[in-house]
Amino acid sequence: MKLISMAKSHLPAYASSSAKIHPSNDPEIDPNSCSLEKFKLYETRARFYLIGSDRNKRFFRVLKIDRSEPSDLNISEDPVVYSPQEIKNLLQRIDEGNRATGGLNPVAKVFGIAGCIKFLESYYLILVTKRRQIGCICGHAIYSIDESQLITIPHVSIQSDVAHSKAELRMFMREMK
Repeated sequence: MKLISMAKSHLPAYASSSAKIHPSNDPEIDPNSCSLEKFKLYETRARFYLIGSDRNKRFFRVLKIDRSEPSDLNISEDPVVYSPQEIKNLLQRIDEGNRATGGLNPVAKVFGIAGCIKFLESYYLILVTKRRQIGCICGHAIYSIDESQLITIPHVSIQSDVAHSKAELRMFMREMK
């Protein structure tokens, strides 16, 4: 499943032709032609890191989501295509660099981002956590979403009182119906 930009969600296209590519041991495989199918969401106090991989976990991409602004959505795509060892090293470095504030913690295994939404104060990620294949078109699998999860983007330590207000909760519950 490729990450698809939603209208007004400010999500960058995940497959970028300007990405720096590390040499692969297999010259027949082009990392730019591989779609990302599996994702893991990690968090630090300052950022979310969405790590996407191809089906065989040979290539990895990173999407960074800033958590320091309670009402702004700041998303950036790392242009590098990482190997399995490189992504492991990157995650270790992020964890070590954030040890003083809790380190790097896994949040969820997901199949993609359905979008971002802003209620009264905060932005939320809409994540696809369970899918079911319902068909195939020209060799491409078609999935339905069986389960999703909403995650508040700003870290709880910087959210304003509005984010925890009854009005925000009412709006949140109305949108979920």
